[in-house]
Amino acid sequence: LSPNAMHRAAEGLQTFETLSGLGPYPVRVLTQPVREAGRVTSVIQVGMSLESVTVTRRRFLLVMATVLPLALLFAGGGGWLLAQRALRPVDRMTEAARRISAEHLDERLDTTGSGDELDRLAATLNDMLGRLDAAFRQVRQFSADASHELQTPLTILKGELEVALRAPRSPDEYQRVLASALEESERVARLVEGLLLLSRADAGVLRMDRQPLDLAELVLEVGESARVLAEAQGVTLEFKSLAPVTIDGDRAHLRRLLLNLVDNGIKYTLARGRVTLTLQRDGEWAALRVADTGIGLAPEEQERIFQRFY
Repeated sequence: LSPNAMHRAAEGLQTFETLSGLGPYPVRVLTQPVREAGRVTSVIQVGMSLESVTVTRRRFLLVMATVLPLALLFAGGGGWLLAQRALRPVDRMTEAARRISAEHLDERLDTTGSGDELDRLAATLNDMLGRLDAAFRQVRQFSADASHELQTPLTILKGELEVALRAPRSPDEYQRVLASALEESERVARLVEGLLLLSRADAGVLRMDRQPLDLAELVLEVGESARVLAEAQGVTLEFKSLAPVTIDGDRAHLRRLLLNLVDNGIKYTLARGRVTLTLQRDGEWAALRVADTGIGLAPEEQERIFQRFY
């Protein structure tokens, strides 16, 4: 008996101990006192060798030492294969994205239709590519429009200045050339302003300053401005009916629109022709009409009147 077991037995308490030196393996011992008439008369000890526990633990450690590296190897290999399979669509998307450049923005990433995260990512990237494609098209369209419209006045301006510099001129001739150059410069400025307006409209950033507007007053103002052009063309500009109408609109844009229509009417109407402006109420709407007795448009041309620069 160990001193601890003896002391506890005297108090009538049982004791669990692991003892060494009793054999090749430790022994687990239970010391149980036996009481008779309220006093300890004897002690019973039961012991069991821990050989099976020790052997089992060693065997477990040996198995773990052997199996764990294999398990890690198989888990790593399986994870790598799964990752390769899972990331294969990402690799395809990456390769497709590398092929897409500013000249091939019409290409799109493939989707599987599964609706998973990669499909949603591809759809988002395709939407972004669509917006980039539209932006690049607007830039290319603006460049083409600018070069197309500016070529004629700049060529005229350059030609007149070159002719004026070939030989000495009189003051009156120089004044005529400068006046013509100023006219072409103003035309270029108007073209640039119009092209910038088209660019802002195409980009969807054209701001509308809507305010209450007397449309009849605007029609009279445009008519008076265009009357000089009409008289120079030998065309009569008249107002058929101007009803008092107030609308919410952008005065600058509406003036540009109306002046453009009237100018076209005058430009394509022969001498002694007539351009008529009419403003009437049509229920909750204001009906503004610009009519002329000009050459008109063939049916096949009417389908193309909204084609830019046609």
